[in-house]
Amino acid sequence: MDAPLENRRQEIEESGVLSLRSLYSAAGRVPVWIVTWGSLFGLSLIVALPWYAWFEGQVGSRYAPGEATGFLSAVFRYDHASSLEALNLGSAQSGAIVAFLAILLGVFFAGGWLQVILERTRGHSLRRFFYGGSRYFWRFFRVLLLTLVVLAFFGWLIYGSPFEKWILGAWMEVPEKDWSKLESLDSESSLFNLRATQSGLFALVFGFTLTWADYTRTRLALQNTHSSVWGGLTTLITMLRHPVLCLRPMLVLLLAEALVLFAMAWLVQRIEGGLVPDGQGEIAGTGTVWLLFVLSQLALIWRAVIRGARYHATAAVSQSIVRPLSRPDPWKESIGGPGGPRYPLEEGDEYGVAL
Repeated sequence: MDAPLENRRQEIEESGVLSLRSLYSAAGRVPVWIVTWGSLFGLSLIVALPWYAWFEGQVGSRYAPGEATGFLSAVFRYDHASSLEALNLGSAQSGAIVAFLAILLGVFFAGGWLQVILERTRGHSLRRFFYGGSRYFWRFFRVLLLTLVVLAFFGWLIYGSPFEKWILGAWMEVPEKDWSKLESLDSESSLFNLRATQSGLFALVFGFTLTWADYTRTRLALQNTHSSVWGGLTTLITMLRHPVLCLRPMLVLLLAEALVLFAMAWLVQRIEGGLVPDGQGEIAGTGTVWLLFVLSQLALIWRAVIRGARYHATAAVSQSIVRPLSRPDPWKESIGGPGGPRYPLEEGDEYGVAL
């Protein structure tokens, strides 16, 4: 292994340093994460605006201050039961469409991030971002479908008939008639531990699968290949050969994301306590609504930055452990002057050099 590659690998093994560099790199590309955040914020308005318009038209001054702020009283829910049911149904339908569009945008953003990260040129980051998103979209969309298939398989394995037959039936000796309700277990704690084990196992599989998908996309972009199945298999082999090197920086970024989001959730919970009427008949701290809005958008921005940092980390790790493909030289069987046109040579052609 040459010296530059060895130095890069030693740097990557310091996962804290790599994670900080990835966060700095993603946060420094302000136009990119503004576009990713703004797109998701625009999609969220599709679901939020009908609720806002309905509340603005219905509440008015007909309810006591605070009765429809921060919570909905039983009287308010009873008076508008049919309208709230219609809003919930409409939100479920539009929310499904918005969620699907958000997934497609995530596929597009992945290509954009990797194009910006892997390309060495500077400037015009948005142009390169949109070019990468369109360039890799269908390759990464196939990776998305492959990811869903893998998650569906493990979901069936952990929650479906294999779990019931091998774990409940063969190991725990639960009668087949009790597999759905588990009434024959000796205690409620046994049931809780069983369900917690299932959920924890699927959470680990879910996280590993998403990380594997990120590395697969990075490999396809790095080697400029198209097969998602072959790329996924080779990526899985690489991750199994270098588990610590591949997973450690992703765990550090996951921890950073979780700490910030939990801190914001705690802060939001404290602030929501101000959304109650005070003794003067007015809502105490009306500005807290805007503060909650700002905090929610900061959380979205942080997640957008973390997403870019993950791709920066996968690119750095992949460049250190993934061997480049040996491609044939298109100019090997050709002739022509430096910087000029090249002419292919066919079998039997003869040529000489005039001095």
